[in-house]
Amino acid sequence: MHKRTLLLLSCCLASSLYFVACDDDTPEKNEASIFGRWELVKGFRNQKETETLAGVYFIFGQDGKMQTNLPVGADTPTDFEQKKNEILQKSPQPLRYNIQSVTDTTLVLTIELRGTQFEMQLQRAVPAPPPENAPDSLYRDSFSQ
Repeated sequence: MHKRTLLLLSCCLASSLYFVACDDDTPEKNEASIFGRWELVKGFRNQKETETLAGVYFIFGQDGKMQTNLPVGADTPTDFEQKKNEILQKSPQPLRYNIQSVTDTTLVLTIELRGTQFEMQLQRAVPAPPPENAPDSLYRDSFSQ
């Protein structure tokens, strides 16, 4: 009887670990977490830190538009699509970013351009409080883009 109880307990434990390990990797879950403005903290070119990406930002809107000042593609709002761990920037020359990791405060993107690998470690921008005389809607609309 003792062996049967131990076997049953082991099966229950294994089953519960299986369900905990399953991750809900739906695009909606990931997509919601990238919305907002992200600013570069560190940039790498071929695994070596570089300053040439300093000042880079990304803005991902819930309307399916993104904007970046990365010196490739358009710097105006452009359509984008996220599928799992990939972001497709639908600019005249489409770009494909790979999401290495994303949390509430950090986003790591990689992209290969002309045979060169780039990694961008980004931090979610925290909006500054609006000026006292600025209408709330104007400030909110300009930041969320």
